Amino acid sequence: MKAAEIEKYRHDLEVVRDTATQVLKDFGIAGVEPHFSGSVETAYEELFDQLKPALKAFYDNSPEQFFGLLYRIDVDENQINKLGNKLNKSSYFDDLSALILEREFIKVLYRKLYRHHNG
Repeated sequence: MKAAEIEKYRHDLEVVRDTATQVLKDFGIAGVEPHFSGSVETAYEELFDQLKPALKAFYDNSPEQFFGLLYRIDVDENQINKLGNKLNKSSYFDDLSALILEREFIKVLYRKLYRHHNG
């Protein structure tokens, strides 16, 4: 799927809500409960602002479970490794939050498109 095709779904209410739900589900397993107001316009910022400190705290308290969460979310290992050299820099958790949100969005989008073509 091309970037332009993906972009047209960035403000699709169903995809945005489903992405937020997916993030809440995955992080709920980790004991982190981000909040989502339901607003499409602010969804990404809301989740991003909550994920960064939650990820850092989770990493600090339980590194093994932290990496287990990344595996469960299916964040690309090569992308995580690229960030790995920044682990002690403040941008690490910003970049990781962005990767997680992008991965969750893509998973939701593919499920939606697959359902549409096969349902």
